Amino acid sequence: MPAENAHSAQDIISDSTALLELSTMLNGSTDLDFILGNMLLTVMGKLMVTRGMVLVEAEENTYHVRSVKGLEARRVGESFHIPLGWNHVVPVAGLQDSAERDLRTFGACNIACGMDIIVPMLIEDRMVGILALGRKLTGQSFVSGELRFLESVAAVGASAVKSALVIEQLRHVNRRLDTKIQEMNTLFEISREMNTTFEPADILRVLSYALMGQLRVLRYAVFTHDGTRLRPVVVRNPDFSENAECILRLQELRETIHFSERRTPENECEQWLHASGFTTIIPMLTQNQPRGVLCLGQRVGGATFDHSELEYLHALANITISALENARLVTDTIEKERMEKELSVAKTIQKGLLPRRIPSPEGYQIEGINESSQQVGGDYYDVITLSDHECVLAIADVSGKGVPASLLMANVQAALRTIAPLRLPLPESTARINTLIHSNTGADKFITFFWGILDSRSHTFTYVNAGHNPPYLLRSDGTLKALDAGGLILGIMEHAPPYESETITLAPGETLVCYTDGVNEAMSSEQEEFSDERLQDLIAAHGDDSAAQMLQMIRDEIVAFTEGASQSDDITMLILRRGT
Repeated sequence: MPAENAHSAQDIISDSTALLELSTMLNGSTDLDFILGNMLLTVMGKLMVTRGMVLVEAEENTYHVRSVKGLEARRVGESFHIPLGWNHVVPVAGLQDSAERDLRTFGACNIACGMDIIVPMLIEDRMVGILALGRKLTGQSFVSGELRFLESVAAVGASAVKSALVIEQLRHVNRRLDTKIQEMNTLFEISREMNTTFEPADILRVLSYALMGQLRVLRYAVFTHDGTRLRPVVVRNPDFSENAECILRLQELRETIHFSERRTPENECEQWLHASGFTTIIPMLTQNQPRGVLCLGQRVGGATFDHSELEYLHALANITISALENARLVTDTIEKERMEKELSVAKTIQKGLLPRRIPSPEGYQIEGINESSQQVGGDYYDVITLSDHECVLAIADVSGKGVPASLLMANVQAALRTIAPLRLPLPESTARINTLIHSNTGADKFITFFWGILDSRSHTFTYVNAGHNPPYLLRSDGTLKALDAGGLILGIMEHAPPYESETITLAPGETLVCYTDGVNEAMSSEQEEFSDERLQDLIAAHGDDSAAQMLQMIRDEIVAFTEGASQSDDITMLILRRGT
């Protein structure tokens, strides 16, 4: 008996020491995962338990699995509704007989995970978390001293968990606040850019860049009221077909429609929108009056819009329609004139921008073409030799046409030819070009830009896509890869978010097709777009063609497709092929 008492005294001292060390460790950290992980390791190591998990309160009566040891990681994130709390250790087996279905579900999960007991983590009778442990390695039950130790650990852990949750919530709030500030700044920039031009096409182009570059929406349509009825002004959706009756019904739309698993089409108009691939329909209001509709398809990757993003879209839609209304009013009162002298000067400038002779790296073919829809255009491509085995390939599309676009193209070329030889990392070089463009151009001009460096020795191509139509890489197995790594378009913001680059390896016979939107958006006499899909099919079907043959084939198909219609936009292509 004295020996047992002595042993018990040693256990008490050991437990107290472990609790003191654990309390010091846990309360010295604000990292919730660190706190939970070390709490589990402490009790599991001391009590010789191989399985354990901790659930943390997410909202009232709802707990999420946040940390596990000895269990599959997939358990993390599981959620349980637990309608009551405990103030003592609870055997898992007892939950099976509970009258509450939620508790039986929770108990079944614990049994499946090999849990034996549940220890509540309490602060002022509020259960902020739950510590669940499996059986001891010895197979013996937990004795009263061990249970008291567990309750003490849970109490120490509860205090640290509560503090960490508060810190985590503050961080979450700060992140949301930072996001809101960034959204407001972006909206301010977009609003400023839209309201310094009176060209509807430029305003809609800014909207398109925001949708594609920032929100990663590639399928969308914009309808605006022309004073008589609602009409589509931008449609980037191959599945779209007009339905006059449904468009008429959209004229009075004041509330957002968002299709999801819970919200399916309810009428003929919604069924038409859904069948066209649109999942979110946002009214465009001026002075609280509907003047347009913005229809959006799914985002790249299938992510849905959260509440904050929907608010942002509402603001973006209203800013756009206000700018369009202002532009319409100004256009109705001011007639703009084009000057032949300016066009002649711009045409000369544009000719000087394009390379007179395209270099041909050993083992590679490079071909380019630029055809303006007017005397001058806003498209640009370039090929710059850096060394005997390296060269830069670039293609760009300047907003607008005419003299300003040609002059801005000169600005792009000057920036590119100045920065490229510095051999800086492509993301850094792109950021510098963006800063130069923003500081040296008017507020109504923007540029989509794609460029990369070909190394003909290593057969690698490293690129950055600044909001440009993703070029297509035709692989040797016949598949197509869209080169879309990059960031925001040039010129819209002085300090754009960091750009990303990607390096690809070119196998023998592989072809890279770069183009501007004058190719895929070329219009037929029936107002049908040439489309991304048609371009992809052509590229895939001509994998054995040389670069020159590929270029001529695509050009011939566009000419045939647009026969009888005027050229609506500049057509520019740059094609790179590795020899076989």
